[in-house]
Amino acid sequence: MDTNYLYAPVIKGKMNDIKALSYLSGDLTGQVRPIFELPPFLPTDKPEVKFALFAKRLEKLYAKHPFFVDLPLLKPGARTSENEPVLEVAYGQLNAMGLNFNPVYGFDRDQQLWSTVIAQANRSGGLLIRLDRDDLDSPDDTLDGIVELRDRGLKTEWLDLLFDCRYMASQEETASLVDTVSHFVEKLAHTIVVRKIIVSGSSAPKNVSQVEKNGSASIFRNELALWIHLRSSSLPFEFVYSDYGVIHPDFSDLTPATHINGKIRYTQGKFIHIFRGHSLRLDDKYEQYRKLALSVVQFGQYQGNSFSHGDRYIYDCATGHAGPGNPGTWVLNDQNHHITLVSRQIRHLESLLYRGVTAEAILDRV
Repeated sequence: MDTNYLYAPVIKGKMNDIKALSYLSGDLTGQVRPIFELPPFLPTDKPEVKFALFAKRLEKLYAKHPFFVDLPLLKPGARTSENEPVLEVAYGQLNAMGLNFNPVYGFDRDQQLWSTVIAQANRSGGLLIRLDRDDLDSPDDTLDGIVELRDRGLKTEWLDLLFDCRYMASQEETASLVDTVSHFVEKLAHTIVVRKIIVSGSSAPKNVSQVEKNGSASIFRNELALWIHLRSSSLPFEFVYSDYGVIHPDFSDLTPATHINGKIRYTQGKFIHIFRGHSLRLDDKYEQYRKLALSVVQFGQYQGNSFSHGDRYIYDCATGHAGPGNPGTWVLNDQNHHITLVSRQIRHLESLLYRGVTAEAILDRV
């Protein structure tokens, strides 16, 4: 797998989320390495059936590009209806499709499956270990676990680490995370060599209840500040930026809200700007998206209709050249704009960091 990427977004493996990546312009695709997650499913669903659908989406929409793939919600000991380990079956399907993927796994998963994971990692040329905050808070135990995997045959020159901070509620929390990650990395540097370190988090709210109805709000991107501070440090690693797009890490539509609100999320600079409408069951229902799109177009931060697929749809919806769509349509457009913006943004910020611009100065400029 090519490792010359700058951005590794965590993407829920639903159709519109994957499409958001597939509509990325060709000049940006090479610097993005998505981490696709198997979406949540019901306890009554057969996991192999849900994974087969997920794999077909990847084959249809993203087969030409390398990516990471994660199945974080598989229960320990999960087996198919034919009593085969689901993880083995999943890897087998992706291999049979000829997809260019690296597996993702973590120390909070079924420990009996590490041999399967290591075998797949050595076959596909890499492994991404997903570390949560508990892993980072216990660096000695975590690093001992990685060394043990090396002793079991994992090629650590192909090993990437994902520091997954998930929801980041405040700038104070972000400052604490900078210290936590720095401490972990200092210990890592004296223990083992890894290929890449990806740092991820999200400030995107789980719902729009904090935004005034038919109003707007701006959410500071703490995950961007985290990356800038780490990337500008003297630590012996070049951190790769990651986020969850405009989606909260714990979002699930298995139990959809009774009154879903129309909304458009538009990222610019160091903020996610949220334009909230009202319940899609009331008043102008789905037509409210036209007003929301017009609000974005008239917003001083709008990037123009040629900036991305998502920006084009926003403009066409606002001007009556496209339908109002539905919540899934706007996930696609919001995410596509975000990924396009961030891909270009990180490339620019890397150039500033290379020139020695400080983290504080960069955050002032973003």
